[in-house]
Amino acid sequence: MRTVFPVGVVLLVLLAIPGLVVFAADLFGYGDAINAWLEGRLGLSHRVALGLPAAFAMFCIPPLIVLLYFLRLKRKPVSVPSTFLWKKSIEDLHVNRLMQWIRRNILLLLQLFAVMLMIYGVLGPRLHGAILGGKHYILILDNSASMSATDVSPDRLAWAKAEAIKEIDAATDSDSGMVIAFSDAAEIRQGYTTNRGELRNAVNAVTATQRATKIDEALSLAASLANPLRSTENEAAAPPNPEPGKERTYVAPEGLQADVHLYSDGKFPPVPEFALANLNLTYHVPPAPDEQGASDNVGILRLDAERDPEDATKVIARATVRNYRAADADVRPRLEVLEGGTRLAASYDDDDSRRDKRRTPLRARTERADLTFTLPDLPENTDIVLRLRLDGNKDAFPLDDTAWVVLGVVRKARVLIVGPDNRPLRYFFDSEATKKLADTAYLPASALTSADPKDYLTPARDGKYDLVIFDRCAPDAVDKLPTANTLFIGAVPPPLVLGGQGVPMGPNVAEPVAGPSVRGWQSRHPVMRGLQALDEVDVSEAYRLPELPARTQRLIEGTQNLVLLAAVPRQAFTDLVMSFPLMTDDNKWNTNWPLKVSFPLFLRNVVMALGNVRDAATEDALKPGQVKVLRLGSVPEVRLTKPDGDTQTLTRGSRPDYLVTQTEQLGVHVVRWADPAGKGEQSRRFAVNLFDGLESDLAVLKEVKIGNATIAADAPRKQPRDLWKYPVLLGLLALVVEWWVYNKRVQI
Repeated sequence: MRTVFPVGVVLLVLLAIPGLVVFAADLFGYGDAINAWLEGRLGLSHRVALGLPAAFAMFCIPPLIVLLYFLRLKRKPVSVPSTFLWKKSIEDLHVNRLMQWIRRNILLLLQLFAVMLMIYGVLGPRLHGAILGGKHYILILDNSASMSATDVSPDRLAWAKAEAIKEIDAATDSDSGMVIAFSDAAEIRQGYTTNRGELRNAVNAVTATQRATKIDEALSLAASLANPLRSTENEAAAPPNPEPGKERTYVAPEGLQADVHLYSDGKFPPVPEFALANLNLTYHVPPAPDEQGASDNVGILRLDAERDPEDATKVIARATVRNYRAADADVRPRLEVLEGGTRLAASYDDDDSRRDKRRTPLRARTERADLTFTLPDLPENTDIVLRLRLDGNKDAFPLDDTAWVVLGVVRKARVLIVGPDNRPLRYFFDSEATKKLADTAYLPASALTSADPKDYLTPARDGKYDLVIFDRCAPDAVDKLPTANTLFIGAVPPPLVLGGQGVPMGPNVAEPVAGPSVRGWQSRHPVMRGLQALDEVDVSEAYRLPELPARTQRLIEGTQNLVLLAAVPRQAFTDLVMSFPLMTDDNKWNTNWPLKVSFPLFLRNVVMALGNVRDAATEDALKPGQVKVLRLGSVPEVRLTKPDGDTQTLTRGSRPDYLVTQTEQLGVHVVRWADPAGKGEQSRRFAVNLFDGLESDLAVLKEVKIGNATIAADAPRKQPRDLWKYPVLLGLLALVVEWWVYNKRVQI
């Protein structure tokens, strides 16, 4: 029993040393370094719960307890019959022997043990806590389509959110965090803040999308503070209006060191042009099952359809299906015909299955790019949607198990030609090929000034026509222009006027110029698509157009600085202005362009681009997030119904087209509007499909390449646990034992 007290003292000293070292490091400003060392080797960290003065006072309590025991006299009453015994009695008053009175006192050990435990509670030990205090960290969460895969329970995005919250819980009160969510576009969900509650709410609010993955924008947002391109101090120090070519940097930009935690499966293209610089990137991947580079998925990568050129009622659909599994997959592709977009009319197996009357398993890690479906008896101008499904297939990624394609509905352009008889125009618009594209009406130039508005003004202003061609004539006022696209041939739209004999020159007058030729042209505009050899076009007389409005496109330019063809914007419409006529008033040729191959192609482009024409081909397939362009003439507003049934009203504003950007959902979208000609409600459908091999391949990438750096996946941080409560409870228990010993007067 004599060894219990010395052993207890040694253990207390050993218990006190780590706390003293950690507190001394905090006292002298090395707390962050100690935290980094502890977490790197022991998975621990600390955070002093009190201010340094209060903590210092706490650390002074153990020496004070020992001092009080030193000063405390513990003598037994002794009767002194002679002076011989005074010497021994006086020695009891001395503290020359350090442990004379406290060496056998268990109360002292218990009191010191309790106080030390309380001190460790004040130090705030944490298991797997934060690395540094006052740092900046950025949480980047991938919420693209592949993150909805269920090979991680409940899905990959839920895993990413849970891991991000662990990182938030591991941060200190002085750490600033940011939350960014990204798919093919990125969004800051929460800017830098030390409020961990707001960061948790931002992470929990991230929802899955059905879009592809691109990390470029997310990295740019993360680097906006860490790697600034410009310095405000430099802008303040730089002299105003420096000489061009002699600008220089006076104060270099300084960024912020930031720890970036990327939670993703890595299904994004490499980012070769990005420099991490001040970003310390840690890449966290979901613990998806490793099937030797394979994944639990069978997906549709392509679906398109076209009508048989020899039989317009027959539709041939082709699809590509890939098996990403490490084993063969027994799937049954079925193509369904939906009338009106919803009612199932028929379903078909692929041609090979129907011919062989059996299904062939899809080999592991292979694809079938030649799946063909032949669908008979599908008449034109019928509202039909084709839906491809993989029957019998259950995998971890259902988003690519269904695909849609919308068969086009023929819509002809409604064209009005105003002016004298023009043989080149008649030849084109009266041809059988053009009649399949447009219904054409003719009016004389006198209709523009007719007293009866029903001749021209009422139908033109009510949106009865998609395209109005003014040949050598024009309305005399802006308010008489049609609510439609226009083509002015040898004429100009008001308020411009043509010059000539008896017309005084002015800022709105187009002057006649003789003998120009074509010098150049723009081929990117839709009406100029495919036009060649325009330099062979000769013109006898053209007009020099006055200053044109802003955003006017010069499509064909001639010698003498002339604009021969211009696209002038007018609210939601386009006015094409051809500054030279095809025929003169005495019915003679003014140009040889109608004799060139490019002329009928030009008129066809005008009808297709400005006449709101739809042929019988399928609607263009979109991927999630892509913009759908709809040209619906003078329709002021439309209603968009998404695949989930949500309906929104869209207005065109001053644009000539509707730009539908609400295309995040997979499936068939429906656009409805009231027909301006009074033909009831019209509708148009378009499909959105995933069709992304990277998203469908669920195999997690263990490393990603960003700039020149290759980032390997790091193990996710474990959930941090505060340990301060345990030493506090033990300290309280030690005090209870000390109280019991004191009352029992127990001594060793």
